Amino acid sequence: MGEGVWPDVTSFETKAPCPEKSPKGEDIVLFNGRLHTLERSQPIAEAVVIRGGRIAFLGSSDEALRVNGGNSAAVDLKGRNAFPGFIDSHVHYWRSGLMEQMVDLRGARTIIEIQHAIRRQAAAVPRGQLVMGRGWSDTVLEERRYPSRHDLDDAAPEHIVYLLHLNGHSCALNSRAADWLKLDPNTPGVEREIETGMPAGPLREKIAFSAQSKLMTLLTPDVRRNCLSIISQQAVEGGVTTVHCLEGGRISGDPDVDDFLAHQDQLPVSTILYYQIMDLERIRGLGLARIGGCVLIDGSPAAHTGALYEPYADKPETSGPEYFTQKDLNEWVLGCHKAGMQIVVHATCERAIGQMLTAFENALRTIPRSNHRHRIDHFYFPRQEQVWKAAQLGVGAGVQPYFAEAFHDMYERRLGPERAARIHPYRWFLDAGVAAGGGSDSFVTPIRPIWGIHAAVNHFNYGQRISALEALRMFTCGSAYIGFEEHEAGTLKIGKRGDVVVVTDDILKVAPETIKSIQVEMTVSRGRITYQV
Repeated sequence: MGEGVWPDVTSFETKAPCPEKSPKGEDIVLFNGRLHTLERSQPIAEAVVIRGGRIAFLGSSDEALRVNGGNSAAVDLKGRNAFPGFIDSHVHYWRSGLMEQMVDLRGARTIIEIQHAIRRQAAAVPRGQLVMGRGWSDTVLEERRYPSRHDLDDAAPEHIVYLLHLNGHSCALNSRAADWLKLDPNTPGVEREIETGMPAGPLREKIAFSAQSKLMTLLTPDVRRNCLSIISQQAVEGGVTTVHCLEGGRISGDPDVDDFLAHQDQLPVSTILYYQIMDLERIRGLGLARIGGCVLIDGSPAAHTGALYEPYADKPETSGPEYFTQKDLNEWVLGCHKAGMQIVVHATCERAIGQMLTAFENALRTIPRSNHRHRIDHFYFPRQEQVWKAAQLGVGAGVQPYFAEAFHDMYERRLGPERAARIHPYRWFLDAGVAAGGGSDSFVTPIRPIWGIHAAVNHFNYGQRISALEALRMFTCGSAYIGFEEHEAGTLKIGKRGDVVVVTDDILKVAPETIKSIQVEMTVSRGRITYQV
């Protein structure tokens, strides 16, 4: 088991907001390795010298050691392969750490198993307090349904129970939670009992996020304190050196943003903050250059809330809701675009993607900008003409290739085999010239870029498979580009950040089906070893 090294995040002292921070730069020499720079001018180097957190030399081991002159720590890579540090373009950083403190229900296959897990957790939590679980899915439960409030009452009648669905867009509550929230059963997204008309327990989309926001006010200081340190450990174990952090907008008062800003400079990764609100003045007041993140234009096909043009295969009475009118989107996008912001939104499916492309096109027609790098994140069920439109407009994509592997069965159930064949169309993206940056959407899937690379290379649809080099570039220079950091990170080049990941095998040469078995052995962020086996 490896060990991460960075200052312990333990206090909540107020600090001046710092929108973008990196770990302090240090000096190190890595030699006797095979460093894949992803730069055409010098694709392979034996060694790298990092000074003050920046790459000062790339070349032979002998020359690197001579240049170093014994002034910095030297690490013999013993012939191992190394790559630019991975960049995850879509992480709910604080919330991912929170998820790790919930009961893990990903292995549950029956509601009875969920009840057992919640009952065990409730026994360790004082009566009346919050019991949280996450990661369950109705699509894999034998009952093929959400747990009801009665199911959860049986497990923990004296506690407030909140269970977050794997899709992150819905949840299930017990009666105490519903009562504490004072849920109106007529609110859209509240499932009602046929017999009583009362909330049945399951909530979906906007009301689910609202409920979560209120329930998170019950978190103890210890739970909040652990969020950033837990997920930081996972990031460096995955070889990640830069994270696009999507924070706020979901929890009352945005304590995640407060905690993130207060401790950003203590994290072992470089960070870019995307504040998930639509309040332009608030964003400008913080000095941020980007707005959004998971600002929901639609929901998720898992919850039947991804916005389709035709009905769902397994729920033909709906094709997903519309969260915004085109007029409202046009006005918001134009205002942010005019202010010089990079705009990032959550749009999973074709109808929502179409709405955003129309809004972007309207803004660009009104105020042309050649380097806006607006993003549609997820972007995983478009039509092919929408991909070409995005390329034409210069709209990028924050994508999550591992979804294609993790949720393949769900996609086929929701969309049917014919439509599911065009899910996560990475070949379309690259052929059209859409700038795509790879991510995990952690907490939904783990921060493991190698898993994402594997999934893109081994896509279940042969026509959408991409090469190992193309997939690797999505999690390095692709993510750097959509974050305006191509001069800072994404490749190994003199002057860039000294971000390196050392792995057990060559991602570019192993059999495609074995990529996922490659392990991270060392992560170096700005010349500082943040993880090693």
